[in-house]
Amino acid sequence: MRRGKLWINLRRAMTDDPDYLPLYEGLMADMSRLNPGYRPLNAESGILISSPTAQVFLHSDVSETILWHVRGKKRIRIYPATEPYVSDQHMEAILHHEQTEDLPFDPRWDADCEAVDLEPGMFTSWPLHGPHRVQNLDGLNVSVTMEIVTQDSLFKNNVLYANGVMRRKFGWSPKSAKTAGPGAYMKLALSKLAKTMWKEDKPMPKSERTFDIDPDAPTGFRERRKAG
Repeated sequence: MRRGKLWINLRRAMTDDPDYLPLYEGLMADMSRLNPGYRPLNAESGILISSPTAQVFLHSDVSETILWHVRGKKRIRIYPATEPYVSDQHMEAILHHEQTEDLPFDPRWDADCEAVDLEPGMFTSWPLHGPHRVQNLDGLNVSVTMEIVTQDSLFKNNVLYANGVMRRKFGWSPKSAKTAGPGAYMKLALSKLAKTMWKEDKPMPKSERTFDIDPDAPTGFRERRKAG
């Protein structure tokens, strides 16, 4: 880990492990105390451990996310949650599990991002669906992530999901992803119908595994040979 380029995601470690659960509950209690009325519908928290030179490429999360930094130094670049960085159709495909959360990237977009350098004891968050990428700068990095579902994010994702249903099942081209008005509530109902009666909810696609862990390799892994 210290000399390679590896990234370990211990999903739900903070919410499932009894040793970490009190810390997670304390963080949630502090957020509720500082923000009266803050009541997430659902939340889970994990631990990220990554090599000093590891990075995460541009992607967009479907949940609201908070990153608490514990060890090392990292830079996170956050881009506007609008086109060309991410489109409604990108999010529809992600929500319909047709693609992973990875997004295409143009280096020129760095002129439009907000770069935040995180050191131990700092935390950051970003708007729902905000594209972001992460670059470690120094030392073995350890962070705690929180993936949070709120009423707003639930509604937005269901509207986008319903737009995806209309586009894929009926050949329509929805022009709005607004979460206000009667049309949004109709889309919420359509989303629930599609996931139950039409069995539209598919498993999330997995990124292709193209490497194997190798402690003797300079990067900590070796690329797999392509067949043929």
